[in-house]
Amino acid sequence: MKNYKLLKPKEIKLFDFIEGRSVNIQREIAAIKGDKPGPNIVFIGGMHGNEPTGVLALHHVMEQLHQLKPLISGNVYALVGNLTALERGERFIVNDLNRIWQADKVERARKRDYHPDEMINEVEEQIELWAYLDGLLKESNQKFYFVDLHTTSVKSEPFIFMSDTLMNRQFIRKMPVPVVIGIEEHLDEPLLSYVNDLGYPSLAFEGGQHTDPESVRNHEAMIWLSLVNGGLMKKREVPKYRKYYHQLYHATEGNKKVYEIRMRQAIHPGDSFKMVSGFNNFQKIKKGEPLATLNGHKLKANENAQIFMPLYQEKGEDGFFIIRIIARFWLSVSYVFRRLNLYRILGYLPGVRRFMGSDHVMVVNRQVAKWYSVEILHLMGYRRKKKQGHLTLFIRRKFDLRGPWNGKKQR
Repeated sequence: MKNYKLLKPKEIKLFDFIEGRSVNIQREIAAIKGDKPGPNIVFIGGMHGNEPTGVLALHHVMEQLHQLKPLISGNVYALVGNLTALERGERFIVNDLNRIWQADKVERARKRDYHPDEMINEVEEQIELWAYLDGLLKESNQKFYFVDLHTTSVKSEPFIFMSDTLMNRQFIRKMPVPVVIGIEEHLDEPLLSYVNDLGYPSLAFEGGQHTDPESVRNHEAMIWLSLVNGGLMKKREVPKYRKYYHQLYHATEGNKKVYEIRMRQAIHPGDSFKMVSGFNNFQKIKKGEPLATLNGHKLKANENAQIFMPLYQEKGEDGFFIIRIIARFWLSVSYVFRRLNLYRILGYLPGVRRFMGSDHVMVVNRQVAKWYSVEILHLMGYRRKKKQGHLTLFIRRKFDLRGPWNGKKQR
């Protein structure tokens, strides 16, 4: 798409350690218009500059699509997030580009409402990236999917981050990787949370360790599977579809469990944080087990659970997460309840009331509410957003089963 204005048109060189050569990378890696009308899918790599494998995978797959010219129903877009940070191999330059997608900041980016003194690198990157995405959303009334490609600082099996909407569940239902939900309760708005709030299915895929060649292969597999799951391509149109499916299946050892984030250890500017060495993603931990030190104080596990995304790099705002498995039974129950639109019963739970009569916002009085009240809210798609004294605000996304392209009243 060329009908948007770049602040600083830029092309960088990125070393492709799979093919052993340097490649030229721009904001738009590719924009492929399909043969038939259909959904749009937007892939984004390099939101963090020290995570090059998603960008390399997009470059490889887009080249294949150009060469093979398979039958595509819809449109495929491949973009880079933080070009300058990617060029330098740093997570970010000033601020984390994936933590500045609050609605007010996006509106400022849309209007380019910034004083010259505020124009730090990530603001410029956000303005350009959102100009592109906003243009896409305005020019098509078809369904959109968004896939954000990431890697971790520690060796890890691939997994998916997503908000727990029924649209997202439908999108990932045939992907052979574990899924982690609830991240929006713990992080300032990442890009895909903002996109999800607009009503579009979206996921973040973590393909492995930052510079592991296997991470490139995992990302390539996820790109192909996303094209099929999103309905843009048939399996028979994908070269070696089974190979890509089994790439992820074997990388995860068949783990398709769904996990919920229980807690996040935040790191603030000026903090001194150090993880205990040796932890891997999804590793089981016991209550009381030492996990890290923060400003000289030992941090211990607060329950028997699993550790997730332990931080073993210099930059980062997340020390580690603690997660636990959600039983498939409860996922099925929540699916049925949400399909039947049973949100009205929530106002009858102890200590729970609607906020200004809205079914999308619930206020929980923690002095009155039973433990199961919060669990039921989670199953119904609500996520904790704000605490004030003994009250907690839970918000359910406006779009759960259907998106804005349906032209129907949303449930």
